[in-house]
Amino acid sequence: MALRSRLISLARKLLRGDPLRTLQARGLVVGQNFFLQDDCVIDAWHCALIRIGDDVTLGPRVMILAHDASTKRALGYVRIAQVEIGDRVFIGAGSIVLPGVSIGSDVIIGAGSVVTQDIPAGSVAAGNPARVLGSTADYIERKRVEMDNSAQFGEEFTLRAGADAARLAQMKEALKNGVAYIV
Repeated sequence: MALRSRLISLARKLLRGDPLRTLQARGLVVGQNFFLQDDCVIDAWHCALIRIGDDVTLGPRVMILAHDASTKRALGYVRIAQVEIGDRVFIGAGSIVLPGVSIGSDVIIGAGSVVTQDIPAGSVAAGNPARVLGSTADYIERKRVEMDNSAQFGEEFTLRAGADAARLAQMKEALKNGVAYIV
């Protein structure tokens, strides 16, 4: 945890102002509809080696690294490798993507995963190290069935839309029966 805190602190110092624009100015390639949640770290020193496709979401505290400094003291050099992330990818909270990894399009990476090797397109992967658990299509179909049998809430139930205490209480009551879905 100390290393993660140090990396986040260093990234904040390097990336004053708009971190994403700073990374892009340094060579990071990001497609359209990229969503970066809180406390993500994209390798600021080697961001030109990272390419992120369209419609990608990084959950909170995701870390993407294009370098491995474990060789610096012994060899005098840091190991670097490219990182490729396809289109329509979701990387769950607290996940780490290591140098040299390629993540195909239409992939879901579960929260807390450590991606050490390539993940093929259309896959759901999770774990440490991350491994393929199934197809994205099968996962989405299971969740679609679950959603059809669960409470669903519109925009008016979100804090960004100003949900009041009554709506939040209604949502909490529905969650006593299990999961629900919100826009």
